[in-house]
Amino acid sequence: MRNRMMLLIVVSVLTLASCADGDSTEATQPGADSTMGPTSTTVQTTITTPVEDKGSSDAGPFPPGEPVDLLVLTDSSGWGMAERFGPLAAEALDREVRVHDWARGGEPITVILDWVQTILADKVAEAEIIVVYGYPGGLEYDLPEPNILTCFEAVDAVVWPDEYTGDWTPGSKWEPTPVVPTVEDWRPYRDVLDQVYDEIWKLREGQPTIIRTYDVPHGFIAPWRELGIESECTANMEIQAQVEREAAEANGAGFVSLFDVFNGPNHDEDPVQKGWMMDDLMHAGDAGKDIIAELLAAYGFDPSEPPR
Repeated sequence: MRNRMMLLIVVSVLTLASCADGDSTEATQPGADSTMGPTSTTVQTTITTPVEDKGSSDAGPFPPGEPVDLLVLTDSSGWGMAERFGPLAAEALDREVRVHDWARGGEPITVILDWVQTILADKVAEAEIIVVYGYPGGLEYDLPEPNILTCFEAVDAVVWPDEYTGDWTPGSKWEPTPVVPTVEDWRPYRDVLDQVYDEIWKLREGQPTIIRTYDVPHGFIAPWRELGIESECTANMEIQAQVEREAAEANGAGFVSLFDVFNGPNHDEDPVQKGWMMDDLMHAGDAGKDIIAELLAAYGFDPSEPPR
């Protein structure tokens, strides 16, 4: 898993270096080990009457008749989301939605914070709808060891044995058993999440803003179960999700739990078997991407409330 993730990071850095000067007008669909370059597209609503009778509040929080900008700023968990969520937003808001797709493979939350502060500051300032998520790349090393990275290495050993160079013997229990961290152990991740939200609110300068985020599902149930570490690794994912939820709630962002839906309320269901995730066990397939967009839309389009 770490080997594959490092490849994603290298590819995405090279892509960013070649594309950071502006958005391309062509959107491409990445594969499991590719990176989506920066894209801008426009989604024009085709409905002629409001979805529901909203009375005098048809315009919602935004000026009537004016288009809004949707910025998707995520790691690879957001691949394919913008093109699906954009039309749903356009229908719900009964207006044109201009979609700016910055879903990048392998980009951790620390890089997303840097983008918000630098090359994407103008886009954040202009976006009425922002979907943001970044995985805690590098920050996992601050956790008690053996930690969640041990869980990913275990997946490598079972699913991609030709790439695995460790000492594990097929058929045996995985050692060492991962430690389950606390919320406070994830403080470095939480601190960066808080900074990202703080920057977004500063850049938006009090304008009505819809901020959405989520936790991530996974397809690792089968290998973890085979290795006897399902309980510990699932608990690791649950603690990370709790930190993401608490950061969202503290900073006024709407939170959607993809983990609860894809992996079930007890987080013991395999979304790969459901046909919702790709065979790489990390990314949503077409059906899963549709579900993600629909869950975000179902949360609604009321503006977020900035923290007091």
